[in-house]
Amino acid sequence: MNPFPELEIRVPATTANLGAGYDLLGAALKLYNTFIFKPQSALEIFASGPFADQLGFPLNHENRVYQAFASVFQRLGLAIPLFQLELQVQIPPARGLGSSSTAVIAGLLAANAWAGSPFSRHEILEQAIAWEGHPDNVAPALLGGCILNIQTPQNYFSAPLDIPKNLDWVVLYPAFELETQKARAVVPDSFSKADCIRNTSFLAALVAGFAQNNDQLIALGLNDCLHQPYRQVLVPGMPEVMQAGREAGALGVVLSGAGPSLLALTRQNSEEIAKVMQAQWNQLGISCDYVIAAIDAEGALVLY
Repeated sequence: MNPFPELEIRVPATTANLGAGYDLLGAALKLYNTFIFKPQSALEIFASGPFADQLGFPLNHENRVYQAFASVFQRLGLAIPLFQLELQVQIPPARGLGSSSTAVIAGLLAANAWAGSPFSRHEILEQAIAWEGHPDNVAPALLGGCILNIQTPQNYFSAPLDIPKNLDWVVLYPAFELETQKARAVVPDSFSKADCIRNTSFLAALVAGFAQNNDQLIALGLNDCLHQPYRQVLVPGMPEVMQAGREAGALGVVLSGAGPSLLALTRQNSEEIAKVMQAQWNQLGISCDYVIAAIDAEGALVLY
């Protein structure tokens, strides 16, 4: 009898930054990648789903899921089990929706489960942050909800935020991809005092707006002067589509993660707002699609 049970791990998409929360703020959405692990004598990885042909990593030992999985057993000094892995890809890769984070989280959780759960969720999160380099995607992907990550001299402290339940999270994703490294490279290493103060006020307004369910504060908070102004050169049509969303009634529109997807927060007429933004991008010659999502409060799930 094989000592390792078949596992199904479901990990949500994430939208990071939310404007001013650069590398600190992220939310989990009800859109998922699913990973099915079956023990067997040789490694076998294959992908299915609408975005299976767009995966940016190989289906072998270099795969991000396998590498995260293997790191747990290496940390424990144990032999690495082999398995068949099916990746059911529902999240568009390389669009700023945390697809790579789902791979890391799935690999860590599967290995932890098969190793007898030696690591707590907090310890898994620390390992995931080490893999990704920042917590804004992996924290909400693992924990669910909207998470503010506070950096201390030693590590990160992840604080869940209360989010108004009647907000729609409209994600518009274009046909083209954008490498995170390229999007990071255009952001300066330092900023003026004035921009830092402005961005701090935007982030404070967003957190307060969520807590108070205050549309004016949320709208003010969905601004940024640290990363979006520099990244818009990599996302054709970004200013026009964002403006179209705001004029159609969105509280605000921001870049999702490093892009190129855009996120609009809406109270009503979400479908109409999404179609207006889609039409604006199409008018500029860019094909795109959209999904109207809600916050995923559960985070990654391990199903036996």
